[in-house]
Amino acid sequence: MKFIIALTTHRHLGYILVPYLIDKTDRESFYTLVRAIRRDDLLQTDYPFSPEEKELITLTDAYSDESLTSRYTKDGAIQNFYKNMDPDFFTKKIIPYVEQKIIRCISIIQKYQIPLYLKAAQYINLYDEDLIEVTDDLTEAIFNFERTPDEIRYFLSITHHNEEIRFTGRKAIMLTNDPCRLVLNNKLYLFKDITWKNIQPFFQKQYISVPHSMENKYFNTFILNSVKKNQVIAQGFSIKESTPIPEPELSFENSFTGLPILSIKFRYGNKDFLVTQQSSNSVYLEKKDDEYIFYKFNRDFDFEKNTIATLEQLGLKLKESAFIPTDITSTDPAVIFYRLIRWLQENQQTLSDFNIRVSQDRLDRKYFTGTYDLKFQITDSGDWFDIYAVVTFGPFQFPFIRLKKHLLKGIREFELPNGEIAILPAEWFSRYCDLFPLAETEGDTFHIKKHHYALLRSALDRTDKKYQKEFEKLNAIENIPINEIPIGLKAHLRSYQFDGYNWMDHLRAFHFGGCLADDMGLGKTLQTLTLLLKLKKPSQFPPIPSFFCNQDGQLPLFSQQPETKDIQPASLIVVPTSLIHNWENEIRKFTPSLKSYRYIGIQRKKNTNLQAISQYYDIILTTYGTLRNDASTLAACPLYYVILDESQYIKNPSSKTYKAVLQLKPKYRLVITGTPIENSLMDLWSQINFLNPGLLGNLKYFKQEYILPIEKHNDEDQQNKLRKLIRPFILRRTKDEVARDLPPRTEQTIFCEMNSEQKELYEKEKSAVRNQILENVDQHGVNKSAIVILQGLTRLRQLALHPSLIKDDYTGESGKFNEILRNLSSLMAEKHKVLVFSSFVGHLRLLAQAIHEKGWAFSVLTGHTIDREKAIRDFQEKENTRIFLISLKAGGVGLNLTSADYVFLTDPWWNPATENQAINRAHRIGQDKKVFVYRFIARHSIEQKIQSLQEKKSQLAEQFINSNNPLKTITRNEIIDLFT
Repeated sequence: MKFIIALTTHRHLGYILVPYLIDKTDRESFYTLVRAIRRDDLLQTDYPFSPEEKELITLTDAYSDESLTSRYTKDGAIQNFYKNMDPDFFTKKIIPYVEQKIIRCISIIQKYQIPLYLKAAQYINLYDEDLIEVTDDLTEAIFNFERTPDEIRYFLSITHHNEEIRFTGRKAIMLTNDPCRLVLNNKLYLFKDITWKNIQPFFQKQYISVPHSMENKYFNTFILNSVKKNQVIAQGFSIKESTPIPEPELSFENSFTGLPILSIKFRYGNKDFLVTQQSSNSVYLEKKDDEYIFYKFNRDFDFEKNTIATLEQLGLKLKESAFIPTDITSTDPAVIFYRLIRWLQENQQTLSDFNIRVSQDRLDRKYFTGTYDLKFQITDSGDWFDIYAVVTFGPFQFPFIRLKKHLLKGIREFELPNGEIAILPAEWFSRYCDLFPLAETEGDTFHIKKHHYALLRSALDRTDKKYQKEFEKLNAIENIPINEIPIGLKAHLRSYQFDGYNWMDHLRAFHFGGCLADDMGLGKTLQTLTLLLKLKKPSQFPPIPSFFCNQDGQLPLFSQQPETKDIQPASLIVVPTSLIHNWENEIRKFTPSLKSYRYIGIQRKKNTNLQAISQYYDIILTTYGTLRNDASTLAACPLYYVILDESQYIKNPSSKTYKAVLQLKPKYRLVITGTPIENSLMDLWSQINFLNPGLLGNLKYFKQEYILPIEKHNDEDQQNKLRKLIRPFILRRTKDEVARDLPPRTEQTIFCEMNSEQKELYEKEKSAVRNQILENVDQHGVNKSAIVILQGLTRLRQLALHPSLIKDDYTGESGKFNEILRNLSSLMAEKHKVLVFSSFVGHLRLLAQAIHEKGWAFSVLTGHTIDREKAIRDFQEKENTRIFLISLKAGGVGLNLTSADYVFLTDPWWNPATENQAINRAHRIGQDKKVFVYRFIARHSIEQKIQSLQEKKSQLAEQFINSNNPLKTITRNEIIDLFT
C-alpha cells in the first residue's frame, strides 16, 4: 500500500485535499483506492505513517464535515450545518479557515514530495496521468500597465523558470484564493502576493481596459497596491524605486497596558515601519500636471536587524515592536520608567553614533536624557569634614545641597531651568541621603563629623586619595599601628588583648570614642588599664608626705593644692557599686604605678577640690549613683578619659544616669560592656551617642531610620547601614574566637515535676492572675499594665520555685526544691564546687536553711551581704565551702569564681544575658575545669513559657554586636500564651 493525497471535490467547499491509502498489483496498470484516512484511523491502521503523513492527516481532518460542525456550531448536527449556513459567514470565515489548512498541506507535500493525484469524485482508481506535479518554487506574476490617452490596459505576465504561462482559453483548478494555488495542465503552481481574483479574468480575455475617466481612482487604488506588492512594468507613467538608509527612532511612550516602553520604528521617505510590520516597502503616488510618478522605497531588513541587535547588546530586549530593559524584574511603571531614562542617559553617545533618534512626543512632559555628574570636594577641618558637591545635568550646574529635600523625601524628579525633568539616580538616595540628617549645613557646604566617615565611603571614587587612605586606616583594625606594651604592666597580654589595647589607642588618636564589647571574662578591665598605663601622665607634683594621706593611701580632701595649667587630668571610671573593689584590686595587681582615687560614699564632701585631685591622680573611681547625685560637680572637673564600665547602665536615654553622663566634658570617651544591647537598639543608641555624639543622629531620627525598620520589619538595608556606621567604634570578641584554650561548658535543662499540692495551688493562682492581667491589658494596654504583669509573673515564678515564698502557711513540699537538693547531695559527695543562682533572695534563704541542716558549708552573696570580698574569698579559697548561693542581681557582674565547676540556675528570666553573666562567673579565663550548667525548670509552668520566649527573642543583638541578650516589648498574644 502507498500513502497519497488526492485532489478532489467537496459539494460545498469546492476542491480540497484528502489523504488516501492506495494499492497496486503487478497485473494492474492503475492504483486502487483502499480507503480515505481520518485522524481516528491513525491508531486503528497497521500502516506505518511517517510524521509528515500524520500531520497531513490531522490538517485535512480539521476541515472534515464533523470537525467544521463541531467548530462552528453548538448543536453538532452535521446534516443541518451547510443548510443553515449564512453565506457571508461561510465566505469570510469558513473558506479562509479551510484554505489556511490546504496551504499548509501543500507546503508539506512540496517539501517531502508526497504524491498528489487528481481524483474524480465518481472513480475509485487512479492512473499515472492523474499525478499532479508540484512546482518546486514560486511562480512569478508581472503586472503590466499601459497608459494611453484613452485608457489603461492591464494584463499579467506569468512565468515559471523563465517560461511564460498562458491562461487565455484554458481551464484551471483553483485550490486557494490568497495566496493563489492553482492546478493547470497537471501542474500545481504557487504564487506569492497574488490572488486567484487577480488571475481569473485572464482565462477569458487577454487584458483589462480601464477608461480614462476612472484612471485617477485606478492609480490611487489598484495600481498603487500592485506597485507596492508586485513587480510592475509601467508604460505611460513612472516608478522610481530605491532602498534608502532608514532613519531609526526610539519613541519613549506608554504601552496600551500602561507600562513605559521604547517603541522602535524605521522611517523610509515619509513612511514609518514598526518591526512587526510585514510590508517590505513603502509606496506613495505623486501627480505632476498630467504625469503620474510612483516612489517606492524598499525596506533594508538587514539594517533593521543590525540596529535591533545593537540595542539588545546595550541591555534592551524586544517584545513585539517595543523595548524594555533586560535587567528589570519589577512591574511597577515608575521603576521601569526611571530605568528607561537611565538607559537613555547611559547610552546617549552610542545612540548618537548610530543615528538613532529619541522621541518623547507622546509623553506629557519632557525628561532630561543627557549626561550628568556629581563631584565632591572634601576638606579637613579639625573634627569635621567640610563637603562641597556640585551636580551637573547637561549645561546646568548647581550645588548638591539643593537636592537635600528630594533625597530625604525620596523625590526622584527634579525640574531643570529649561523645564526638562531630571531623574535623580537611585544610587544617590542609597549613597547620600544618610548624610543630610547627620550634617550641619552652611550655605552650599555641609559639615560631617569625622566619626561619620563611614557614610562618605560610598563617595570615595570621587574624593581625594588622601581621604581614601585615612578612611581605610580608621576602618580596618589590621591597619592599626602597633604600640609598645607600656612599661610597668604586671601582666602578659594575650594577642587579642594586645589588639584591643591598640584599637582603643587608635581611636583615641582620631578623637573617637569606642566600645570594648568583648565577651564576659576576656579581660576588658586589663585591656583598659593597659591603655591608661600607656597614657599615664608624667609626674607633675613632688611626692606628697605620707602624713597627708589617709589610711587608704589616698590624697586627703584638700583645697590648698595649687592649680597648674596644661596638666593632663585624671581619667574618670564609672562602675556599678559592686565593682569598685574589683577595679581597685585590678589596678593594684596589673598597673600599680597608676594612682587611683575613690570618689564615693562619705569620702566625698562639698569642699572636695576635684580639680586638684584630677591633677594629681591618674584615675578617679566613682559609681553611677554618685555620678547621678554629683553630676554638676563632676561636670566641672577636667577629665582626660571618661570610661563607663557595664555601660548598659546608661541604656535608657531618658534616665538621670544617662543625662548625668552627658554633662561630663572629657577629652576622650570609652565604654566597656559585655552586653551593649540587652533589650532594644535603643540601648545601643544611648551608649554610642555618649561615645560619639551625633553618630547615629538624634533619638527621633534613630527610631525612625533604624529601630522601627529593623525591629519591626527586619529591614536588611537598614541593618547593613547601621553595621557600617558602628563597626569602626565597637570591638567585640567572643570566647570561641580568642580563647580556644578555655575549657568547654556543658549545659543541661532539668525539668522538675510539681507535686500535687503545689500544682493545684499553682493552677488556681494562674487562673486568677490571667484574668486579672488580661482585664487590665484590655482596659489600659500592655505598656501601662507592666506592673500588673510583672506582679503576676513574679507570683507564678515563686510558686514554681516553692509555694512558701508567697504562702506563709504552706507546709507542703516543692518538686523543684527537692530536685535541687538531690543534685546538690550528689555534688557534695563528689567534692565539687557549685554556684547556685536565683532571682529571689527568699528562695536562697530556704536553700540556705536546708543546706545548713545537711551540714554543708556555704557562702551567700545578696544585696544584703555586707562583706562581699569575704564571701567570695571563703568560697574561692576554703576547701570545704563548696556551695555559693548568689542572687542574680548581686552577682551578675564583676565576679571571678573559677574554683566552681558547676552552675545551678534555679529560675529563668526573660533576658538570657542575665543567665550568661551568671554562667561566666565560673566559665572564664583562668578556669582549668569543664563547667557544667544546670537549668531547673518546673514543667508546665510559667518558667517553661519564659524559656520558650527567651529563644524567640535572641537575635537582635546578635545582628549588631554579636551578643545574645535581647528582650523586646511583650505583646498581648505573648501574655495570653504565657498564661495558658
